[in-house]
Amino acid sequence: MHLNVRRNLLFSPRHRQRACGFTVVELVVTISIVGLLAAIVVPRLVGPDAFASRGFSDEAINVVRFGQKTAIAWRRTIFVCVTLNSVSAALAAGCAAPITHPVTGNPLTATAPSGVTLGPVGDFTFNGLGQPSAATTITFTSTIAGDPARQIVVEAETGYVHP
Repeated sequence: MHLNVRRNLLFSPRHRQRACGFTVVELVVTISIVGLLAAIVVPRLVGPDAFASRGFSDEAINVVRFGQKTAIAWRRTIFVCVTLNSVSAALAAGCAAPITHPVTGNPLTATAPSGVTLGPVGDFTFNGLGQPSAATTITFTSTIAGDPARQIVVEAETGYVHP
């Protein structure tokens, strides 16, 4: 008798502990909603064109920086040519003698993806000390949805190249 009373006290509604956590139904519904959002919404928000534009921006900055570093290393004038759709570095005006890419051996040029244009069009130089002929700002104009405006700034005195 004593044992039954004790067991009834332990399993009575007053002494039960409330279970913590989520039910299986709640977990399945939450995972389904997250999966649906990942499958439908995320690809629309993040398109490959915006990534290509950002990659081109980084590549163009690297071309300008490599042109400056080459001017310092070779102690000579290096030309950076900006067209509507590319940035390149060369040994002569108009990019007649382009610098070769150190890895691929191709001309050192960054070509814009479709929907991106550059301006202002023209050339500027880095002297043997890495200083530019003038302060320059290269502006990226993009028609790609969600792609922010970008630019490359070359400081006048130091030649510091930054976005």
